Amino acid sequence: MRALVVGGGHNGLVAGVYLARGGVEVTVLEAAETPGGCVWTQTLPDGSVVERGAVDHGGVRAVADDLGLAEFGLRYVERDRLATTVFGDGTTRAFEVSAERTAAALGADERAYLALTRRAGAFFGVLDSFPTAPTPTALAAALRDLPGGDDTFRMLLSPAEAVLERSLTDPHTRAALALYAAHGQIPPWAPGSGMLALLLPAAHGAPAVRPEGGSGALVTALTAALEAAGGTLRTGAHVTRISRTASGYTVTLDGGERLTSDRVLSTLDVRRTTALLADPPPALARAAAHVSSGRLNVCELTVSVTGVPVPEPCRGATGPVCFVQDGLDDLRRGFGDVLAGRLPASPWAMVAGAGTGVWLSSVVPLRRADGPWTPALEEEAADRVLRGAGRILGADLATGRVTVTGPASWAARLHGDGNPNHLDLTIDQLLGWRPPGLPVPRTPLPGLYLAGAGTHPGGGLSGVSARTAANALLTDTRTPRSPSLRSRLLTELSSLPSALRAYRALRTP
Repeated sequence: MRALVVGGGHNGLVAGVYLARGGVEVTVLEAAETPGGCVWTQTLPDGSVVERGAVDHGGVRAVADDLGLAEFGLRYVERDRLATTVFGDGTTRAFEVSAERTAAALGADERAYLALTRRAGAFFGVLDSFPTAPTPTALAAALRDLPGGDDTFRMLLSPAEAVLERSLTDPHTRAALALYAAHGQIPPWAPGSGMLALLLPAAHGAPAVRPEGGSGALVTALTAALEAAGGTLRTGAHVTRISRTASGYTVTLDGGERLTSDRVLSTLDVRRTTALLADPPPALARAAAHVSSGRLNVCELTVSVTGVPVPEPCRGATGPVCFVQDGLDDLRRGFGDVLAGRLPASPWAMVAGAGTGVWLSSVVPLRRADGPWTPALEEEAADRVLRGAGRILGADLATGRVTVTGPASWAARLHGDGNPNHLDLTIDQLLGWRPPGLPVPRTPLPGLYLAGAGTHPGGGLSGVSARTAANALLTDTRTPRSPSLRSRLLTELSSLPSALRAYRALRTP
């Protein structure tokens, strides 16, 4: 059995390892010159190491352990603090692995916060009970007869702001949780963002982790595991066409080279996968047409700075991720600016010590109102983020060597539209509706599978969707006829624990 995996980000590499170990002759095709996608560590000419994509790895650790990547040199550093939020007025909020320790520092909101963590745990526990990703309607039916279940489902449909306002009294604690929720690139005032408000309260109990040597260590270990299992990675292999044949598939590369295979697993989003097909089936075309990625005009901006010390709240080998925000209403106004195509007047950021410097992540408009993005405009946006975060943290971050990854950089890196999320985490594209209308990871085309950020559980660094798709391909390969409901359920069940952790540990694309 031969399979081609389209896309060599972390999901493509994860799928490739599972397939190769399952006896499939697999080749992973990556358009860029280096693998990893949004997990992107770069060494600069002066020897400095900078992170340009994801930093925290809580969501992917379960898959990394399942693949035994420690054998290939991957080591994780744990920390007891999940996050620290610092506001412009000097107020801080710390979120420890222990929910009890966190709540004890919240004063009058102690009992309310513990109640919120219990509700968040119950909500994700119900999700965990499904053998496959439920649609919101199926979830509503499951919650209906539970105590407070109807109100819990209402939280899912509500804006994150409304959930937090009903649950807590302290404005700084509410703002800290909203800021964490908004790093999924959905405004906390958007209807249907309520589940994102539960992410941090549900994350207590498991340590946050970061790989030794930076995020690139994960890519290195996955590549080594792929090759050790007999798989192949090809970089600089940009796929331009996927064609169905009588015996399988032909994949055409930029330059005209054609590769044949029995199966294709795509880690691209459903729109880009469908665009590569010569004659996509109607169901696949409908799903691609219904995708609404980019409607909120949000894109991630990452900034890496070398030559400056890590700010005190984020310092140390196990230093926490710091979220910084000047005013309590910055999110509300800033996402309005982004939607209108402008830079936020007062940008917020996620800050961490990473590589040999400081890493920051913020949001900018995917499409500017004043014209296309250029490297100079990305640097201007980065300077605004650096100065704002530095002022809040009491650090001069703008004096170091700056490496920026914004919409134009992401578009070149990922051969896409500049949005690393691929599909927005909106309510119509969450759970069993991600992507809409398809029984992923399978597609209406026999032998074509979908994985990656555009499929369940989507977003973030987890590898769960890739493992699910690889397991489905292996199951179908070993069962010539259509797999039974029982076999499909067993395949999907194997991914549930990691899927739950992926939702809880959602950080950055």
